[in-house]
Amino acid sequence: MTNEQPLNSMTQLTARQTAQARVTPPHNLAPATVSFSTQGHLLITGSEDMIRLAAEQLQDMASITLLCTQAIQNTDSAHVELALTAAANLPAYQTKIEAIKGFLGQFQVIVQHEAQSIELAKLTQNRATFDLVLNLGKESLFADAELAPAGYFHVSPNADNFSEVIQQLPNYIGEFEKPRYFQINNDICAHSNRGQIGCTRCLDVCPANAISSIKDIINIDPHICHGAGGCTTACPTGAITYTLPQPARLLDYIQKLLLTYQEAGGTQPALLLHDHEQGQQIVSELLPQLPGNLIPIELEEITAAGQEIWLAALASGISHILLLDTPAVPESIRSLLKREVKLTQTMLAGLGYQPSQIQVINREQLGTGLPEQLNNLFTQQTVSTAIHTSHENKRDTLFAALDHLTEHAPNTLPEHLTLPAGSPFGQVTIDSSSCTLCLSCVAVCPTQALTSGGEKPALNFTEQNCVQCNLCERACPEDAIALESRLLLLDTRKQAIEIHVDEAFECIACSKPFAPRRTVEKMLTKLSEHRMFQGDAINRLKMCEDCRVKDIYVDLTQHPEKQLEL
Repeated sequence: MTNEQPLNSMTQLTARQTAQARVTPPHNLAPATVSFSTQGHLLITGSEDMIRLAAEQLQDMASITLLCTQAIQNTDSAHVELALTAAANLPAYQTKIEAIKGFLGQFQVIVQHEAQSIELAKLTQNRATFDLVLNLGKESLFADAELAPAGYFHVSPNADNFSEVIQQLPNYIGEFEKPRYFQINNDICAHSNRGQIGCTRCLDVCPANAISSIKDIINIDPHICHGAGGCTTACPTGAITYTLPQPARLLDYIQKLLLTYQEAGGTQPALLLHDHEQGQQIVSELLPQLPGNLIPIELEEITAAGQEIWLAALASGISHILLLDTPAVPESIRSLLKREVKLTQTMLAGLGYQPSQIQVINREQLGTGLPEQLNNLFTQQTVSTAIHTSHENKRDTLFAALDHLTEHAPNTLPEHLTLPAGSPFGQVTIDSSSCTLCLSCVAVCPTQALTSGGEKPALNFTEQNCVQCNLCERACPEDAIALESRLLLLDTRKQAIEIHVDEAFECIACSKPFAPRRTVEKMLTKLSEHRMFQGDAINRLKMCEDCRVKDIYVDLTQHPEKQLEL
């Protein structure tokens, strides 16, 4: 394919402007919200000189508690004298913080006091919690989180924004709301089942530590959540979905934008996905010099759109997708984004497309000669026809896009693509010599990738449903299951394939098939020494459930003394 017109031609620019003007971005009119309530009870931590000087400037707070967590920062005598006379009416407590948790309006701080752990707010204010925390110390009190909760401020007294933070603190008194960024459907979550732990992708990527496993069920604290979106991108089943906007609405917006752009005469459309803060500022600054066919789309966060959106956009006729990275992106989210892009590039390359059709780009790359850099990209392979998907389910959207890309692939394709270990696509293999068809794997499978053969002693597998969560492997008592990351390109991916079958064992009393032969044989071997199955009693293991009960009843009737053994 070759350029039909220059990337910065008036036609391209006009088509982009027309599409952006005519198609309304999908904003929620009344999104679900999370509420915060504060009265202004503030905890200030750090060196005594600095926390006193800060407290002196915060007379409008409902209460201030000072907690010394490090030595005096400036030992100059004039400074020390000034600091120690500041906020002279406030006592300064000196103790170690053992734990801190919470958010705006509800910070719980546990300290050591008289050899006991106690809540600092109860000790100092006779309250359950603090509303706000101002940390002037060197180390963050939330060091294990990249994004601290709302209401927590960590700033150096020498920082340029110190005065700004001090001025803003009184504004955090009152009632506040923020969007609830996510929805969670635990019914399709692959995290755990029957005491087994499987997928932990969302737990591994949350930069705010807002996600936890409570009684083996994924829980997201909406007050701590920053809406970074990594959990929704990482979730293989779609159990966690982003709500600003919902994926189906975002994809519908992209497809309408594409259609309007093409109707206005635009060709080779490409997308530039960016967040609504730093990304928006960068795009606004550089937009006049960007290629005319590069259409910016503002997201709440850069990972609000994941792999299913990227692939569906490419299958809809988008030639390239650029994801704008900024310094504001947490490192855990950046790592996730690069990992997901690399996986998508591997899949595109395996299908015969250009891996560069999706890539992460930073400000420097976006602002330095981008038209020239992208000129070669935009002349590469793109999808010849377009689809319009309207699936609500993440996996359905993703595989609809993959099916389209496969159908229009430029080269002959193999039966499957090998993917990096840990990818949420692949097959389950069974060691037939070990599997007893106990169906423990079926019981824990969250996506019905593994199902029983019904009346037939068999195990069926639907590869398209498998997210490689490891639950089946960990639940198997015989260690007969192994996983293989791959992407099957055949239609059999959608079908339930029999991967193991056994002969049915027939009841020795009524001839009813009731269990796999290997299961019965294993029970006979393992229970042959058990006192309950000595002599003729061993034959009960060869009976169906009805005949087994009848045999026990007859035996107890004929030998009443055995009832004493029960």
